[in-house]
Amino acid sequence: MVERYGIGGCILRLFTDVMTVYNYIKNQDETETWQRNIIKGVQWSHSKTETTVSNGVITQNKVESITIDFKKDYGNAEYVDPVTFASLEDKTGYWTLNAKSKQDIIVLGETENEISKSYKIGTLQDDFQYSGTVKSVSDNRNRRMLKNIKVVVQ
Repeated sequence: MVERYGIGGCILRLFTDVMTVYNYIKNQDETETWQRNIIKGVQWSHSKTETTVSNGVITQNKVESITIDFKKDYGNAEYVDPVTFASLEDKTGYWTLNAKSKQDIIVLGETENEISKSYKIGTLQDDFQYSGTVKSVSDNRNRRMLKNIKVVVQ
């Protein structure tokens, strides 16, 4: 997240990846929808291996690790914590990362695809090799420098 100054004093950003976030929403009528937001200024790391041990059984899973830069203005919709997001009557212009719900989906890159009855989550994840469900979130925006959120998807 170090700024580099290029020719003419222009700021070069090191976090140049883009992701698409699909936030799960359960509507008042009990229907489910996913709100899509394109987020710029991320660093996506591929195929890290996470090892867990439970009852003597070792399990290895591939995970994707994403760091989101909050120091710069990338023109993204406003990030809010999951509790605030759930309480918003109109969620347009906002996004969140909710590890507890296990319903938010992230895809590397920019996509216009909308999750619906005809285009399911499984199809989205088949179409995009680097995608997954939000598994954990570390919010580091309270730091004086290097303000970021680190998210792991599986």
